[in-house]
Amino acid sequence: MRLVKYIAIAIINGFGVVIGIIWVAVPTTVAQPSLNYQLALSGRQSEGETPQSLSELYKLRDRLKVQLDNLAKTSDSAPFPGELWKSAIHRQQSETLTQQLENVQSQIQIEQRAKYNWDDAAKLAAQAVVIGRNSNPSSATWEESQRLWQLAINTLRLIPHDSFLADRAIDKTIEYQGNLSVATYEMQVARSVEKIRAEEEEIRERARKEQEKKEFARREIERKEQEKKDRARKELERQEFEKQELARKELERQELARKELERQEFERQELARKELERQEFERQELARQELEKQELARKELERQELEKQELARKELERQELERQELARQELERQELARQELERQELARQELARQELARQELERNQQATPQPTPESTVTPTPTPVTPAASSPNFFFAGDTNRDGQINQQDDAGKEQWSLSKGALILFNDRNNDRGKIPTWKQTKVSAPRRAAMLSQVNLTLSESFKTSQLFITADSIASPHISVFQKTGDGWQPVDISGAKPLVFSTNIVLGVEAKQFADRNWNGTVNLKATAQNNGQEIASTTIQMGVSPWMIAPNTAPVTEVQVSDRGAVNSEFISQLKQAVEPTGAKVKILQGDRTWMQDTQKNGYVQLPEKSEIRQFNVAIKSNSEPDKNQPAKSPQDRNLKVFKIGTRRSEDPVSQWSDGYGNLQVTPPIPGHPMGRVYYGNSGNASFNPEVLDFIQAQRIQGPPVDIDTSWLLTRQVDEIINFIPTQTPGQYVMAIASPEAGVKLLEELEGRGYGDVAINRGLSTQTTVSAALKNRALIQHNLYLQNQKLNPIIEKLKREFLLGDDQIVQVPAMFGYSGYAWWPNMVNSVPVNGKLLVSNPRGPMIDGVDYTQERLRQLLLPAGVSVSFLDDRYYQELKGNVQSATNTVRKPEERPFWQSLPNNY
Repeated sequence: MRLVKYIAIAIINGFGVVIGIIWVAVPTTVAQPSLNYQLALSGRQSEGETPQSLSELYKLRDRLKVQLDNLAKTSDSAPFPGELWKSAIHRQQSETLTQQLENVQSQIQIEQRAKYNWDDAAKLAAQAVVIGRNSNPSSATWEESQRLWQLAINTLRLIPHDSFLADRAIDKTIEYQGNLSVATYEMQVARSVEKIRAEEEEIRERARKEQEKKEFARREIERKEQEKKDRARKELERQEFEKQELARKELERQELARKELERQEFERQELARKELERQEFERQELARQELEKQELARKELERQELEKQELARKELERQELERQELARQELERQELARQELERQELARQELARQELARQELERNQQATPQPTPESTVTPTPTPVTPAASSPNFFFAGDTNRDGQINQQDDAGKEQWSLSKGALILFNDRNNDRGKIPTWKQTKVSAPRRAAMLSQVNLTLSESFKTSQLFITADSIASPHISVFQKTGDGWQPVDISGAKPLVFSTNIVLGVEAKQFADRNWNGTVNLKATAQNNGQEIASTTIQMGVSPWMIAPNTAPVTEVQVSDRGAVNSEFISQLKQAVEPTGAKVKILQGDRTWMQDTQKNGYVQLPEKSEIRQFNVAIKSNSEPDKNQPAKSPQDRNLKVFKIGTRRSEDPVSQWSDGYGNLQVTPPIPGHPMGRVYYGNSGNASFNPEVLDFIQAQRIQGPPVDIDTSWLLTRQVDEIINFIPTQTPGQYVMAIASPEAGVKLLEELEGRGYGDVAINRGLSTQTTVSAALKNRALIQHNLYLQNQKLNPIIEKLKREFLLGDDQIVQVPAMFGYSGYAWWPNMVNSVPVNGKLLVSNPRGPMIDGVDYTQERLRQLLLPAGVSVSFLDDRYYQELKGNVQSATNTVRKPEERPFWQSLPNNY
């Protein structure tokens, strides 16, 4: 049957090829050139035969051009009166040659077009031949070959009938028609073969599926048969197991009966033995009691005598203690009175110094108005009303803080506030060894970091070309800023005293930098005036007011990019290992510093500043470095944070360790955004005589954005640092937080709860020098009373103050169980001194009582933070606990600045 199909297909396809060849018509477009045209062309030739190729046409064209040139030269000479007929003959010859040249050029164009079509057809035919030579051609291959042959034929038909190639095109067309028919035939054959193969494949696929179906049925029958056998086998095994189980139980019953008889016999014998022993014991007990009665009588007489002597001794000691206590109280009263007098004298001297400084500033300012009560005592430069300026005299910075300078920045440029006006960045030039403050350096040759300059544009019309241009700053701000002009040679310093003019240009670009932040001596604003003069006369001027971008602290609720810790060797290697395991999955990095201070939190306070750009805001990390132990306290810069700048405020204070602890930057913290303080509010520990550095507090106040700082009583703490008792922790809800605060009362209740549940003998402070049991801690009444006193007299007033100052609700406050020793150190590891890191809270392992394999104190903290959805990781900080510190004190963090610009969070004219 298959052979018959192949024969039928071959006959049909052969018939189609013959019919295709017969019916291929020779198109009229490739007919022989017309005889009239050939005769006309040959008749117009002056010599030689009719050209038969393109090269001969080129030669004929050149020859005609030469003849025309020669004829033109001959006709240039003036004819004699009797030779006018020669002029007419020349003109006629010229016209004839010109007509012949035009005909030749027309024929050249025809031949060039024909040559182009001939070459295209040859390329298409070559491609078709390559495809036809495929070792395993398919119907698609032959279809592509057919298409190329057809394109080649169509291209040949485009050759004009009057071209030299017309005859060859007809021959080639007939040749290509034959190849086209062959390609058509091969395509039909390939399609027929593919169809037959597809049918055969379909038949094979149906046969395979039928075979698979039969095989599946066979296997299903075998599976069911095997299952039947397995059930029968299991039933026999079950019956055998039940028979063995009954026999085993019968043996066990008989064994139990035997043992019961033996036990009863043993109990009878034991009762008889115990009865004999009891009778013997009673006899001996009666004898012992008689001896004890006699001994007790003797000891009672001795005790009474000793008590009488002890009472007399204690009475004498009590009288001596009362006398010493009265003397101590009198000394304390005198010392307090002396300290109060000293404090009042210091306060009076400070007020007098401030009054003298104020009067001096008033004289220097010539009655300049004083700042508002929110700002520091620094005098504020009054915005200068500019002289009438030319409309072609544009001078402005980025007043509207959109990252670009244009005419929109002209409005309101004379009045600066935190919410509006051009910003300047503090661009510190000093390294850590510098001895001269930056703002006192008078010679400045170039900006330290040109990228941190704040741009100001001065745009002029050509009418100012003959003028001199000057930039001046008010006298208060002049020492604290630098101005540069961008020229072809780079940034050049500008004389802001008005003595030296600018390099003239109609588009002047200036860069302004601040040598310091706003502080107690300068409020951070500057009035810059641009003046144009002709022959010493002012012809135009305008003034802008700019301000230093304030330094801000990111709260503990902000995302963390890096956690820093000091490598202390083997003593804290386990802590660092656990720290990395907890931090790195959150996306932050752990930076291990070699040979740095133990208490990383105290070394520097990481903050940031912001500056507008066109597409986004620019963020710069800026840290205040501690003044204590300057040789050991190098700035902890991160390699990936090239913008980190470090600066100092004030000088090192007392060598007293308590004062040094008070100045540590663990004692300077900031809240998350709270009502009235969209960038948070700073708080610090105040311990009276050892309070936080007042110069830093004045600096915070001068920034006017996270102040005024709130002081917290930390006089009762050993370290005097506020991060020992207060911490703000972010919740799972964005923008929400809870405040954790240490609670000695909750710590005492935790111990009482444990003892009430029968866990009095369980150890607490496991593995620490203060290890004891729950009951032993509760029996130490002095310790318990001390902690309850701290709760009532210290922590409860602090909570009320925080609720009032930070507008906190009771549901936002988490009281964390804690206990403190008599000197104010954390008696067990402090769980408030913790570090929030990207959704995880790193907490000291409290080493609480182990109940059923679970640390009871750890579990209590998890329950307290459960409503906030906080994930807790406990770290082994035993090394730090023995040194009276915990996780936050041992680490420092670099946090991401607020993404929203601070000026968009503030009310207008803030």
